[in-house]
Amino acid sequence: MKTVVYITKNKIWAGESVFEWNGASFDEVFGKIKKELKTDGIRVVLGNDVSFVTAFKMGDVFVSRENVLKMVKSWMPFEIDNDCFDWKTVTLSSKEEWIQVVALEKELLLSLSSAVLKHGIRVDLITAIGIVLGEKTKDREVPVIIRWNDKEQLSIVSVNGLVDLVVSEIPEEDLMAYASRKWGLTVNPETVVLTESDFNLSEIVFSEKTKGDDRLILNLPILKQIVATERSEDKVKEGQIAEKNEESKPKSKLWIYLLLLVIVSGVGVFVMYKSGLFESLLPKKSVEVVQPSISPTPEITVEPSPVDLTAISVQVLNGSGITGEAASIKTFLIEQGFENVETGNTTATTEGIIRSKIEVPKAVLDISENSTADYKMGTPDVLSSDSKYDLIIVVGSAKKL
Repeated sequence: MKTVVYITKNKIWAGESVFEWNGASFDEVFGKIKKELKTDGIRVVLGNDVSFVTAFKMGDVFVSRENVLKMVKSWMPFEIDNDCFDWKTVTLSSKEEWIQVVALEKELLLSLSSAVLKHGIRVDLITAIGIVLGEKTKDREVPVIIRWNDKEQLSIVSVNGLVDLVVSEIPEEDLMAYASRKWGLTVNPETVVLTESDFNLSEIVFSEKTKGDDRLILNLPILKQIVATERSEDKVKEGQIAEKNEESKPKSKLWIYLLLLVIVSGVGVFVMYKSGLFESLLPKKSVEVVQPSISPTPEITVEPSPVDLTAISVQVLNGSGITGEAASIKTFLIEQGFENVETGNTTATTEGIIRSKIEVPKAVLDISENSTADYKMGTPDVLSSDSKYDLIIVVGSAKKL
């Protein structure tokens, strides 16, 4: 039975069935899918809230998987590695070569891999809904806005199958302005609304290729090596349980005799105390009670250690689509004492975000928050220890009123 499994942060669709889930472990849901649908093979489509799709123009640098990963790492809203992303090349009518990238969080991929391997479900394809919708613009020479209101309410900007932007909530005028400015259009792009009648998700997904040239196929992998890890962990747990059971078994009846001895001794002591025998054997001593003098504890003021802002490397990325936004934040940071500040552009986003390494001092984070005081910012995120930058500031198009 051919089944498409569509995953969002709080719901999973499998064929005609819908399952609620906690966003953490797929185990229970995929157990139900296996039991109720009796399916062995599935194709997975990641919703826009659990995946990330971006694109950039190919430069003169030799394009390889390793180089693509290096380029897009700092653009992602979450940490990625070689396992949890894929890419392909797309040629536009202007003969320009572009790179299409799709990624998901490593923890999500690990949980998905664990669940399907545990329940014996074969996964032929893992892709993102933005990529599937973008296929509707194949052979379109100019950008098109596609709107899809089914399992999610999405708008995408795509040209000839290349997906430039996928968003869930954005005003119509902002989306039109972005598409026109990004692609140099003199008029607003065409809008195509997809309904269930002209967009059968299952049919389209099962028509996708799953094998071939990596430069043409987007297919995220199931991590099969997780099986060995889980089995070894299970063996360790089984060994620990057996060890505890062995320890809990009584070695002999000696403990019974010891317990009886303690009880008898306790009864004897109690009888001697009640009969006053202890008082006759031990002389009474007068005890002088000494009141301790209390000295006031001196207050100690800890001076905060000064932060060397010149040692902090910062990258400011402009996702607003407005020229100069990153530069103005760079100017602010330099005025505060930073020296190592770089700017660049990133995929358009409505809400900004600040990412920092764990060891970055709070004083630095306070300054970075002040630099984006006029923007709507999402929940701060953590950078990996091997990141090139100590701090990455992404600004979006939404500003505070």
